[in-house]
Amino acid sequence: MNIDSNRYFLFWATDFKVVLNKLKCKFMIKYILNFSFLAMLLVSYPSYGQSPKDTLQYKVDLNISGRMISGTFNQVVAGGGFNVDVMYNNLHLENKTTYRYNKTNTRLIEDNWYDLASLKYYPKGNRKLYPGVFYHFDNSLMYRVNSRHQYGAGLGSELNKGTIKLSILAAIANERSIFNGFDFINSDRDFSIRNNGLFLFRLNNGYAIAKKKIHFSYQLFYFQSLKERADYDVWLNARLSFKILKNLSFHVVYDYRFENVHLETLSNYNDIVLFGFNWTLKG
Repeated sequence: MNIDSNRYFLFWATDFKVVLNKLKCKFMIKYILNFSFLAMLLVSYPSYGQSPKDTLQYKVDLNISGRMISGTFNQVVAGGGFNVDVMYNNLHLENKTTYRYNKTNTRLIEDNWYDLASLKYYPKGNRKLYPGVFYHFDNSLMYRVNSRHQYGAGLGSELNKGTIKLSILAAIANERSIFNGFDFINSDRDFSIRNNGLFLFRLNNGYAIAKKKIHFSYQLFYFQSLKERADYDVWLNARLSFKILKNLSFHVVYDYRFENVHLETLSNYNDIVLFGFNWTLKG
């Protein structure tokens, strides 16, 4: 083998090694998350048979709102969603789903879905430190996101003392987002399909006052891309609820999103104020 052939072989081998390492990094997070999810289920499964007192608690929360205007100015706005909270022994399943529709004159402004499901496992009922997995989906005409999928695993902690309910979660996640465009501010990655490894921090906090007739709660998310330092998001959802009847209440919601990496011509933040009624069923 001559010198040129040796050089070509070494160049090809080095290039192949770089590509292989990139593929390993891309799929490593997915394999870790899938393994963590299965491991948590296997660890939690024996508690079903070993617990002498099987307990089931659930809470279902439904809400709906909307308005319609016709004449010189035409607008149809509808919104709704449901929250499901189920706890069986040491397993805790939470799901939040919302939908918003807004058509003003002939322009469709919102046709957006949001879903967040999380599964927690409390070792021996201890909530000071527990493992959990989650899955999140959303789409947004406002941010020109056709679909966004995020799933991950991490550790959480809860503090529940009377009128205060606090929980935090730190996790590693994988994201796959499809955008309607590819020219991004604060990013050199010009792809409409963006795959990211993420570090996620979530803070939930809630208060109940006036003999639990008034509830205030908020949820704060921080997402940090593991590929780009400038790629981070901050989401805030704050809710104030006033109890009217036993299962009926009126609520006001403030929703804020800041995305440092966003498509050109779009703002890096958007916010909205919503209000409506919700009905709660507990058991």
